[in-house]
Amino acid sequence: IPGGANNCASLSISVTEALECYPGGHQILQSPYRSVDFDSSQLQQSAIQDLICDHSLTPGWYRFLIFDKPAEMPTKCVEMNHCGTQAPIWLSLTESESMPLPGEIKQLTACATWQFFFSTTKDCCIFRIPVSVRNCGEFFVYLLQPTQGCMGYCAEGEEAHPIILQNLCVLISPLLPPPPRRRPVVAELVEASVYLRCTFDVPLTNSSVGFIVTWSRLAFSLLELDGISLRLGDRIFCSSSSFFLEKPDIQSLPVESSEFFAGIKLHPESLNISKDGKEYRLTIESRIPIPCPKFSQLENDCKISLKLNTVDEDLIFFWSFHSCRCE
Repeated sequence: IPGGANNCASLSISVTEALECYPGGHQILQSPYRSVDFDSSQLQQSAIQDLICDHSLTPGWYRFLIFDKPAEMPTKCVEMNHCGTQAPIWLSLTESESMPLPGEIKQLTACATWQFFFSTTKDCCIFRIPVSVRNCGEFFVYLLQPTQGCMGYCAEGEEAHPIILQNLCVLISPLLPPPPRRRPVVAELVEASVYLRCTFDVPLTNSSVGFIVTWSRLAFSLLELDGISLRLGDRIFCSSSSFFLEKPDIQSLPVESSEFFAGIKLHPESLNISKDGKEYRLTIESRIPIPCPKFSQLENDCKISLKLNTVDEDLIFFWSFHSCRCE
């Protein structure tokens, strides 16, 4: 090689740093489910064991293939429940960042998309994961690490893939059990305790059907996950899905009830009162029964007292109501 030992040393370092571009220097991720065009709900309904969860991925260099053709990690936000997983991972490039040129390596950031159960907006970058990207000329390789929870690295390739993936979805989707019919949550008083009932049914089938019921509680200021007790002001939901007893892994899509407000509603919720001597009516409705102690003889044990407050411009203060009692 012209130039002597120094050039030979430089060539040696270059080859060593790019070993990940050669066979044996990287592993292949080639599941077609990883495509951005693949709807993961197909797997969640019929083959949940095939759902991609990269929490057990071995750290190292990886190259993406889809149907034996080169693929790359997407650089735009991917919707939830795509790429064969629930929380898809994509490369987030700032305005000043770009993919590496041939022979280059860059330190970039990957993002995971997620949408909370009761939220109407998604978070395209709820988790950030460092990813090194090497441009090997004809393809990219990525230095990946295990994820937190059930997330999956995405890939995108040629435009013909969605048609193939659509056929793949048909192949993996056996007959699903019928989803439950949506019913409202109702409150019932049993002796001195209040219970919420989640009711549902399904059309008649020739197979025995089981159900999975999930309760969710959205408190006034925070999301409660323990589900131990009912509190005034909570918003309650129940969702149910069905499955055939002989195939418990195959479940229908969950059906969620309408919201049940476990508390006291005011009609109207706010009222403008003037010093005009007029009468103003405020209707107070309890959405749940008010339980009384079973053997109590005291009237005060069977009612709750409400504190009313008024707002006067920027001053908030409590009034004493001498002529009426709000109980």
